Amino acid sequence: MSKSSFVHLHNHTEYSMLDGMAKVDLLAEEVKRQGMPAVGMTDHGNMFGSDAFYRKMVDAGIKPIIGIEAYLAPESRFNKQRVRWGEPHQKSDDVSASGAYLHQTMLAETATGLRNLFYLSSMASYEGQLGKWPRMDAELIAENATGIIATTGCPSGDVQTRLRLGQFDEALEAAAMWQDIYGKENYFLELMDHGLDIENRVRSELLEIGRKLDLPPLVTNDCHYVLKSQAEAHEAMLCVQTGKTLADPDRFKFDGDGYYIKSAEEMRVTWDNMVPGACDNTLLIAERVQDYGEIWEPHTHDRMPIADVPDRHTPTSWLTHQVMEGLKDRFDGGQVPQEYVDRAKYEIEVIDMKGYPSYFLIVADLIKHARSIGIRVGPGRGSAAGALVAYALTITNIDPIEHGLLFERFLNPERPSAPDIDIDFDDRRRGEMIRYAADNWGEDKVAQVITFGTVKTKQAIKDSARVQFGQPGYQIADRITKALPPAIMAKDIPLSGIMDPEHPRYGEAGEVRTLIETDPDVKKIYDTARGLEGVVRQAGVHACAVIMASVPLLDCIPMWKRAQDGALITGWPYPACEEIGLLKMDFLGLRNLTVIGDCIDNIKSNRGFDLDLEALTTDDEEAYKLLARGDTLGVFQLDSGGMRELLKRMEPTGFDDIVAALALYRPGPMGMGAHWAYADRKNGREEITPIHPELEEPLQEILADTYGLIVYQEQIMRISQKVANYTAGQADGFRKAMGKKKPEVLAKEFITFEAGMKSNGFSDAAIKALWDTIEPFASYAFNKSHAAGYGLVSFWTAYLKANYTAEYMAALLTSVADKKDKSAIYLSDCRHLGIHVLSPDVNESALTFQSVGEDIRFGLGAVRNVGEDVVASIVKTREEKGPFTDFSDYLEKIDTLPCSKRVTESLIKAGAFDSMGHTRKGLMLIHEDAIDSVITTKKAADKGQFDLFASLSGEDAASSSVFAISVPEDNWERKHELALEREMLGLYVSGHPLDGFDEALAAQTDTPLTTILGGELRHGQEVTIGGIISGVDRRFSKKDGSPWAIVTLEDHNGASVELLVFNRVYALVGSMIAEDNIVLAKAHVSIREDRMSLFCDDMKMPDLGVAGGGVPLRLTMRTDQCSMSNIAKLKEVLVANPGDSDVYLNLVDGENSTIMVLGEHLRVDRSGSLMGDLKATMGPGILG
Repeated sequence: MSKSSFVHLHNHTEYSMLDGMAKVDLLAEEVKRQGMPAVGMTDHGNMFGSDAFYRKMVDAGIKPIIGIEAYLAPESRFNKQRVRWGEPHQKSDDVSASGAYLHQTMLAETATGLRNLFYLSSMASYEGQLGKWPRMDAELIAENATGIIATTGCPSGDVQTRLRLGQFDEALEAAAMWQDIYGKENYFLELMDHGLDIENRVRSELLEIGRKLDLPPLVTNDCHYVLKSQAEAHEAMLCVQTGKTLADPDRFKFDGDGYYIKSAEEMRVTWDNMVPGACDNTLLIAERVQDYGEIWEPHTHDRMPIADVPDRHTPTSWLTHQVMEGLKDRFDGGQVPQEYVDRAKYEIEVIDMKGYPSYFLIVADLIKHARSIGIRVGPGRGSAAGALVAYALTITNIDPIEHGLLFERFLNPERPSAPDIDIDFDDRRRGEMIRYAADNWGEDKVAQVITFGTVKTKQAIKDSARVQFGQPGYQIADRITKALPPAIMAKDIPLSGIMDPEHPRYGEAGEVRTLIETDPDVKKIYDTARGLEGVVRQAGVHACAVIMASVPLLDCIPMWKRAQDGALITGWPYPACEEIGLLKMDFLGLRNLTVIGDCIDNIKSNRGFDLDLEALTTDDEEAYKLLARGDTLGVFQLDSGGMRELLKRMEPTGFDDIVAALALYRPGPMGMGAHWAYADRKNGREEITPIHPELEEPLQEILADTYGLIVYQEQIMRISQKVANYTAGQADGFRKAMGKKKPEVLAKEFITFEAGMKSNGFSDAAIKALWDTIEPFASYAFNKSHAAGYGLVSFWTAYLKANYTAEYMAALLTSVADKKDKSAIYLSDCRHLGIHVLSPDVNESALTFQSVGEDIRFGLGAVRNVGEDVVASIVKTREEKGPFTDFSDYLEKIDTLPCSKRVTESLIKAGAFDSMGHTRKGLMLIHEDAIDSVITTKKAADKGQFDLFASLSGEDAASSSVFAISVPEDNWERKHELALEREMLGLYVSGHPLDGFDEALAAQTDTPLTTILGGELRHGQEVTIGGIISGVDRRFSKKDGSPWAIVTLEDHNGASVELLVFNRVYALVGSMIAEDNIVLAKAHVSIREDRMSLFCDDMKMPDLGVAGGGVPLRLTMRTDQCSMSNIAKLKEVLVANPGDSDVYLNLVDGENSTIMVLGEHLRVDRSGSLMGDLKATMGPGILG
């Protein structure tokens, strides 16, 4: 008997997030190795892993048994109060999580049972969620128990919980209830043994309940990992979940290391004598479980959502009608060319044959609805732009015939899978479109899509370091991650690859390997991280995918509801949903559509007309001049430094050049220099040479637009059709095969390709030359349909920037209002373009940036402490009551909401009252008293106690202002005023401390700060930069206590970078490091983990000449140092070094400080001798 088999039914895969790590792949491998016939999965509270588990086990030849370890509510699932069954002193034995949930193990015997489990797990999330636990209850289960086998569960089940609390009768009653619900043969007594007191304490009573109710016994091992050796990694993972360290004695942990896939022999040695038949019953259940295959049947059409069509129409006939009408509209009601009619008929024929007419009608309806409520929609993306049907229905705005786009690239008649139409919406309103889809086609038939956040290399290292060493572990983790080879396409080397000589990137990992081999702490972290890598950390929601169906999704897949917003989300990722015939669409939020929409609104308010972008042709001369100059900051897809260089070299003259630039500016083509070749061939700097003399004429038409280069996938398809006799469907298959780079696939494809070319009379040399050209390009030739769709957005944004510059830049600045670095780059571009950016103004500003003539006005919403409601109130007041003439008039007219001291102070500091002729300091001196004098009256008026303006009917001109306020004429020193402005707006607007110095600085630097922020520098590059020090964070080395600093350097545009000044350099330049100093720094760039750092190599004061005064000198003294003798000494040093620099004296008294600007007679020359005299006379702290 001991040699007989066994089936593990209770197992937690990686989808029991941060609790289970019996990874599906490894589980299949181990079960197969042990020769077990079947294996179960019972993840905590969800069935997200059921698809991956089913497919893997079927592939491995193992019978999958899918179940769940469900969370049960102790009472009703609707009761969100925690319920305890025992006395207060029994808390540790009571209902889990202080009364939140119990456990129950459930397995699907049949496909019906599995559907019921999907439904139960989903409804647990929809209706029974408490905290992070989706909970079922007996009522719900009783209605959906068909086809389910269940057990009394683990120690957290209701039966064992009752027994631990000494409630035998209640435990017996609970077991009897479940036996009635599931049926006598479907409810088992679950037994497990990990040597735990919690298991042993109640085992005899548990067996007694089994005897009384005649429950068949069933042994499980509650496996949380696959191999015994993973116990330590699992312990570490539990620490990640609970935020504890391995050294914490109070952490949540499993006692022992027995939660793995034990052999049949190990299980039977323990149980065969103790409870005969308990192991055999695992095999009995495995035999009883039937095939779940019907759930995974590939419903190709019947689950697609069905479009509503008028009476007497089918989806196909209505699609035909709509397409033909749409084509007439595209030709302004005139004659539609026969070529378009023929192509449309062919496409509809294929769409009908493939069963997708409803799909097109639904997408068209979505887009029509979006436009009807003012949501901007993109012109098309992906291969859908190749469909004339999509163009006719206004799904796309690219004419595929005009641009040579192929329908077969989108919908190959020989391709089994559904086509994919992705839609771009204004990113602020994407949620409205999902809501519309749910309202229109049924909330139960539309859902967003789950994603799984798996632990990758760097995260595994960080998690491992924290659980091993706590907070200090992060520093070790930082050392390790910095030593990793750089990520390629955002993918790091896997942890296994570091030590695996067979891994292709092994050679690059020498530095991190040395660390692991020489530092025991690093080795410890690495070993633990290996176990954590690849586990699922959390479930998320896909950024754009939406699933739609004609049937309720709950009938097909598990679902869940996000607690914070009630969003319905699939439990399977989208490829699994598509496999069973559910339709996946991408609803993308595209920020640039928001920018375009805001720009068009700006044009309407600034110039008084509506611009219809979609009616534009793509031949605007000013737009192409802008592209050729490389002035494309903020232009969609064209604003990186490298792209700007390409555009300057290419000098685009037509839309095709934009499309080519988008297709070529990617790693593959750039690696082969194809982007430069296109630019140089276009402008006659490089000769256009045919691939082979025999091919010059046949390929002329296909490659003429790209100067003899293969740039697009569509070109590869057309070449195969023209020279090798492929059908359109075969050509798409050829494109895919060539792109996969698999030798066996390529060899097979070459035979067909060669035969086709030979039948057309081409020589072996011509065939080889063409094949050798196509092969490297095929893997990164670009989808022209996608490039053309996005190329149109690029053209639109270039057109707007070239022709409506102020309006476009205002929209662009609004879109990055919360990103200071991006704002600085675009503000710099405004200055370069000659656009003035004006301070916010209560009479002129709206919420966001607005174009005012040729200039841009800051939005009031950009002012700190001024919210959207406040701005709306101010704007509404001035529209109803007229502009504010002065501060008194402003206070008189505004509502109570903006009439607060905090809001008013922020507006004053930001300069929002400057146009009224008041000084900022003057307003600051009186605003609090002024508000106090009016707020009581305003609040009374709000309550309707009297009509505040009843006496202001205009008859008495002398009483035109109830709240007449006298504003002093006092002024702040300009630098102080600008500092306060920057505090409120995040940037200097009305002026800058560098005013007058920017040209002198530019002459002594080689790299603008905006270039650094644009990410255009390479690792190791040396730069000379300059600016004003806007922040200093002084640190001390943990090794030797030596000082170093992080210095924030800012330029005239508000762009700022952090400069790391380590101890060696700091010792030499420390005296220059003070806020408001203008400095030059030599630095080198370090790029690690996609993060760029600047390391300072040297620093000096620039030669600025005298431009309205020198750089200010900041001095610091404590008030207790301010004796008459010390003041006299300081004055003596200052007088001895006369010059043009103001002296700021910061007087510190405990936590308070006051800055004084010393008189003009004490201005100094900031020389080395002055610094030396100050330190010698007053001590080094004077320069602090």
